[in-house]
Amino acid sequence: MNAQVIANGYALGAGLLGLWLFARYPRFGPRTLRGTTVTLALAFCLLSVAGPVTTAVQSAAGPLVMLLTAYLPLLTFVFWAALRLLNAVVAVVDRGA
Repeated sequence: MNAQVIANGYALGAGLLGLWLFARYPRFGPRTLRGTTVTLALAFCLLSVAGPVTTAVQSAAGPLVMLLTAYLPLLTFVFWAALRLLNAVVAVVDRGA
């Protein structure tokens, strides 16, 4: 098993965790289009610094700790924020129809 397969597995797991969080706690998080856009922008800003953060954690604690404490939560937040934005867009479209 190579690193790409493991990274893809963690990305799939993060997507499923984000979906679970969105479905389990539907009232948690922003509901307006502006709030969800800001949340998603923050998620992508965090994702842009994910490389240095994961490298620092990996060098300090090892690859397994890096995957569980840095990579997985960052990706889960990105997927959850994207779902919140999609939900807000659907709500705006439903109000307009």
